[in-house]
Amino acid sequence: MKTKIFKYLYIATLMLFASCSKSDSYIEPYEKFEPIATTTIGQKMVNGTDLVAKVFKDTAYQIVPGLTATEFSYLGTKGYPMRVFIFQVDLTNQDLNIEISTANNSATYGRQRMTAQAPLRDYTGHKVWAGTNGDFFDGDTGVPQGVLHKEGLVLKSTFASSANNFFGIQNNGKAIIGNEALYTTVKSSLKEALGGRVIVLSSGVIPSTAAGVEPRTAIGVSEDGNTVYMLVVDGRRYHYSNGMDYQELGKCFKAIGAHNAMNLDGGGSSTFFVRNTPAFDQGRFKMLNWPWDNGGEERAVSNGLLIISKTH
Repeated sequence: MKTKIFKYLYIATLMLFASCSKSDSYIEPYEKFEPIATTTIGQKMVNGTDLVAKVFKDTAYQIVPGLTATEFSYLGTKGYPMRVFIFQVDLTNQDLNIEISTANNSATYGRQRMTAQAPLRDYTGHKVWAGTNGDFFDGDTGVPQGVLHKEGLVLKSTFASSANNFFGIQNNGKAIIGNEALYTTVKSSLKEALGGRVIVLSSGVIPSTAAGVEPRTAIGVSEDGNTVYMLVVDGRRYHYSNGMDYQELGKCFKAIGAHNAMNLDGGGSSTFFVRNTPAFDQGRFKMLNWPWDNGGEERAVSNGLLIISKTH
């Protein structure tokens, strides 16, 4: 009996070694990732960066003529899920403006949620359709780190440090991003402006700036100043979205068409919201992203960016 058992074990061992010698023919990948995007922005992200391994969700919709929103969810090439939201604003559309909002629509400093700032600037002939949060700020006083121009008024013209930069809308309707030196030369021509910090794309070049992955809000401008891109990427939630570093932000902006781009206040401040009804109903502004604070609670911030339509 023992002889038969050993005989069977011997045969099984030979079969095992034989199968191992042909292991290449048996090993299959669990899943072959192929990023397939359907929207214009999604396709640019896939084809223009090395960030996307697989697309989970790729939707785009026109909010009003000249303003589109894209929601792009994907598996990153680092192996982490990502969720990105992008507004594209065509400033050649005479119906659209980008304006700065402040806490309580005031010329003084404070803090207020963006979905509460927006209604204060929302009325017939000046309808707010979407927006994001803006500059870094003092958590106690709400004083922003960078400059602040609102409706042609200069509310703040100083920078906290050389690390601060700015985004602005000029009197000719074109957008601009730059440092303090550039601000000095164009200050008198800025209708709207707010501050930011790290430049993630400069004249089409991605600077070598180190940073960890975080939830981010950022803004980019095309070379001709006629198109503005507002981007929010959620983070700090492993199962949902993990944030970006500055290099990744730069890659995104370059791919979608920006020439210059700047990082704004992120983390729990990151807010991406849209109007959910043409009416002036209470609660008409809805966040699409998932802020970090307290499991999704919107943070009160110093200022932000509003996308305004004059007629729709």
